[in-house]
Amino acid sequence: MSSNRGITIVDVLHDLRIEPTPTLTWAVGAAVRDLYESRYGCLPEKDLRNKTNGPGTHCFAIYPESMRAEIVQVIHHHQTEAQRQGELF
Repeated sequence: MSSNRGITIVDVLHDLRIEPTPTLTWAVGAAVRDLYESRYGCLPEKDLRNKTNGPGTHCFAIYPESMRAEIVQVIHHHQTEAQRQGELF
């Protein structure tokens, strides 16, 4: 679910009915942050929101709705890569 201000990685994961895990959200978040910074020359805005898993709050990067398709691609890439590699421990 997106807000008027934009979307988060977790918003897009929920819209895709994918359970956000720390490993997936951090990997996707880093890639999308780098994409945003290369495009706009700055880091994305952040918004203090409730944590996805557990009590407390956390700053979430806010991306423009226009980046949704690219975020979906990054999510699918990281899911495919994780399945290809399997557990690495």
